[in-house]
Amino acid sequence: MDVKTLYALLAVADHGSFNEAARALGVSLSSISVQMKALEDEVGLVLFDRSRRPPPLTDEGRDFVERARDLIRDWERLTASLKKSGEDGLLRLGAVHTVVSGLLPKALAAMRRQSPGLQIRLTTGLTHDLEAALIAGRIDVAVATEPATLPAGFSFHLFQEEPLVAIAAKDAPGDDFRTVLERNPYVRFNRQARVAGLIEACLTEAGIAIRSEMEIDTLEGVMSMVSAGLGVSIVPLGRVRSLPKNLKHFSFGEPPLTRRLGVIAPATSAKRRFVEQLLGALKKEAARAG
Repeated sequence: MDVKTLYALLAVADHGSFNEAARALGVSLSSISVQMKALEDEVGLVLFDRSRRPPPLTDEGRDFVERARDLIRDWERLTASLKKSGEDGLLRLGAVHTVVSGLLPKALAAMRRQSPGLQIRLTTGLTHDLEAALIAGRIDVAVATEPATLPAGFSFHLFQEEPLVAIAAKDAPGDDFRTVLERNPYVRFNRQARVAGLIEACLTEAGIAIRSEMEIDTLEGVMSMVSAGLGVSIVPLGRVRSLPKNLKHFSFGEPPLTRRLGVIAPATSAKRRFVEQLLGALKKEAARAG
């Protein structure tokens, strides 16, 4: 048994299937299947019920996964503690896509200058996925939209409050956010995203009926569809700073709706120093961005 096999096992447990785990890890499905079968043979346990598709974890498998999480957590703490310098270490970071394409790269570059030996392992996902990863101990910190309910034992540290705006092609009917949204097809951002939930609630409260014809997984994709004249949408203000000249935008909501971006981390953590560095760097980048 090696650490890579345990990471593969956790990927299968977290993603729900061999196929999705293989996609997430960037390996072949057969590679995952071989690893899991070899692991079962080595530990003498039936970890998956292969009579069903996709094979779910057995009771033994679920228990083994939890023990594997503990082992990986201890192994990562050990490798971090063996670094030569107090500035060395490993930070497992999760972030929503909009931050990765916005403030995060410059913030991470600043952290690297401050702690040259720091290793950063970055994954992306929606806020609720990142919360689950935090609770399971797969990541140390998340940069995400403020959760509706903060998990017990975790804290949220705000670094940016960003208004949301309605965007549309300049020739689209409507001269304010309400008429633009009511008179044009709506390009919806992935409804599982926290920011999408905020938007949906505001639309309902304002009594705005939309005609949703598309649902896109990234805000960049949403903006591309709007730019092509295929509908209108609502995006964070930071996304419009480089909008094509053929688009217009309006403040959304009365009062204007905002999303709160912050750092979510355990209230007590061995990585607290790095979490504080990350928060400070993000606050500086947010201030520079206005």
